[in-house]
Amino acid sequence: MSQRDRLGLGLLLAIYLVLAASYAVSNPLYESTDEIRHFRYVHHIAAYHELPVQSLSAPRAQSHHPPLYYALGALASGWVPDQQDVYYEPIGNPFWAHNYWDVGRDNKNLYIHGDDEAFPYRGMTLAVYIVRFLTILLGAGAVWLTYSSARILDPVHPGVALASAALIAFNPQFLYLSGAVNNDVPAALMGAALLWVCIRMVETGPSTRLDITTGILLGLALLTKFNLLALFVPIQVAYILTAVKRRSLRGYVRSSVTVLAIATLISGWWYARNWHLYGDPTGMKQVNELWAGRSAGDNWWFVRQGIPYLWSSLWGRLGYGQIPFPQPYYQAILVFGAVALAGHLASGRTRVSSKVYMILISSLIAIVAVVLYYMLIQPAGAMGRFLFPGLPAMVILIALGLLRLFPERWVTTSGVVVSVGMAAVGIGGLVCVLIPAYARPRALTISELESISNRSEAQFGDVAQLVGYEVSPSMIEPGDTVEVTLYWHVIRRTEQNYAVFVHLLSEVGTMIAQRDTYPGLGHYATTVWQPGVTFADTYRVEVPETAYAPDLASIQVGLYLPEGVRLTTQDGIDVVELAGIEIASRAGEFPNPLDVNFGNQIRLLGYHLDQRVARPGDTIHLTLYWEARTSLETNYSVFAHIAGVENQVWGSDDGWPVDGNAPTSSWAPGKVVEDTRELTVGLTTPANFYNIEVGLYDPDVERLPIIAPDGHWVNNRLRLSTIRVEQ
Repeated sequence: MSQRDRLGLGLLLAIYLVLAASYAVSNPLYESTDEIRHFRYVHHIAAYHELPVQSLSAPRAQSHHPPLYYALGALASGWVPDQQDVYYEPIGNPFWAHNYWDVGRDNKNLYIHGDDEAFPYRGMTLAVYIVRFLTILLGAGAVWLTYSSARILDPVHPGVALASAALIAFNPQFLYLSGAVNNDVPAALMGAALLWVCIRMVETGPSTRLDITTGILLGLALLTKFNLLALFVPIQVAYILTAVKRRSLRGYVRSSVTVLAIATLISGWWYARNWHLYGDPTGMKQVNELWAGRSAGDNWWFVRQGIPYLWSSLWGRLGYGQIPFPQPYYQAILVFGAVALAGHLASGRTRVSSKVYMILISSLIAIVAVVLYYMLIQPAGAMGRFLFPGLPAMVILIALGLLRLFPERWVTTSGVVVSVGMAAVGIGGLVCVLIPAYARPRALTISELESISNRSEAQFGDVAQLVGYEVSPSMIEPGDTVEVTLYWHVIRRTEQNYAVFVHLLSEVGTMIAQRDTYPGLGHYATTVWQPGVTFADTYRVEVPETAYAPDLASIQVGLYLPEGVRLTTQDGIDVVELAGIEIASRAGEFPNPLDVNFGNQIRLLGYHLDQRVARPGDTIHLTLYWEARTSLETNYSVFAHIAGVENQVWGSDDGWPVDGNAPTSSWAPGKVVEDTRELTVGLTTPANFYNIEVGLYDPDVERLPIIAPDGHWVNNRLRLSTIRVEQ
């Protein structure tokens, strides 16, 4: 390796270390996927000097995983003094993952974070960061080995190796998990190490030293994560290729037996322990019981549905997946990867032998196959991080594809461009996605305070004062969003976390929509408030597409304890009413126009209610406008319910449409059927708000699902308007 090559690799690793450390310190404790359960494993070993055991009754830890990474974490962090319980549960955010799929910062935090997590770190915070930085170093090893493997394959063009390393080092998901407590980055390290020895094997031929090295690495891999057993496939491919070249079956058998013997000697005790504790060597039977596993049969629909999420979470879905990047980013990465891989189909030069291609492809396919199987048996199987052991092979294939798309004199330059571009992506993920996702609201400046409109003097207890507000827009339609900005002045920090409510009420007093959250969109709970600070909080209240219109809505806001009472103002009331807004009817042929797809067979085009306030014994007339999407053979029944808490039904009208006179099998596609249901409010119905819900079902089978435009199932009942029952 030349001085220039060493400089390039050193610079890349230095940038990786800085970025990964920045991701680590910008990510609050335990916000990464399962980080708290991974750290419990580490803490258990450090505190009790023994391995944890999976249990249905005990608090969860990732104790089904092999212990190598966790033992290293305990060794590195066990010296930190701490009085915290091993299975400590942080204070949760009940409003976590609001609009899970949205890019932004709205309640992306699973836990409430206090000043105890601030620098200088101490106690368990320090221990967590020590293990995080250990993971960063392991990630650096994966980057270095990926570079080394690519350099072996193309010693002439260092840009190929540089691009390969950059594609893994600056992948935002890899950076993010490198700065977290998890065993997927160590798994990537083992995947890179085993890929390196396999490439060495086919390039230089087998040797006793390589056999021993491979056996040690495979044994360590099996003590890192069980699914790394799949990497025995490329090992076998490498041995078969060299055996064919040397025409030595005996050498193949000897090498394979050596590798398996050493790997078993290193890791076999763990699988024997699982057999003793759980009745199977992998412990997966117990895992499936703990994590709602299922049989692999008949779940291919989930694989098809999960592949887009698998791809996006490989390249950047932070937290538990609730912090996505903008959709064009995933599309750009997909196009880039497809174009690069298409380079392998182009005619032209290549310095890589077909044997090496077989190693790279078999490594990637083996890991992908394991992940696809896991998707079949586990609802949470579509996680891109599970592909990390195959990521070194993937990025090398991408970089080698680029080699064939450019003239030879541009190969190194293209590698540098890819590296710079990926570094920009990694920086962008940190600055534009991760940091804003958990940022507390900033204090307003004097000029901003002076420009507040709609001034208010309402003070909620001795906790906070509402000094002003803004509502936008003043007129909406069903399906639109109202933005309500509240300007809070902090009076004091509280011992319990108060939540903000923003209610949108109809002119008859029924709830149209509501938004509840801790202040700061979950990031500035009242238990961490700084007295004297004034800040702005903007809440997006989403009006359902099924909301009744036209209507005049009022907005009410306040503070409350989720398990207790509301705070009152100086006037003794528990709400402050803001400006009202108009809900206009959407244009359409029918009242309250809709386009709801029931099972790709029937559409609901609209509805009408003759009243939204009733007493027990009153009858509400609900008119539904149906249309068949296709010719129907089944006679579906319609259900219409007055539904209360936990879907308790307080009034219903079920049966064939139009009092049985228009069975669905008689509907002509495109013809509208007007169906009126009579909902009599039960005589014992308490005064309260209730939802009108409708749907379709086959009495001999099940309800028709509501299908979203993108094809996923939403629900099997549709909530329409809310009514108020009064005594």
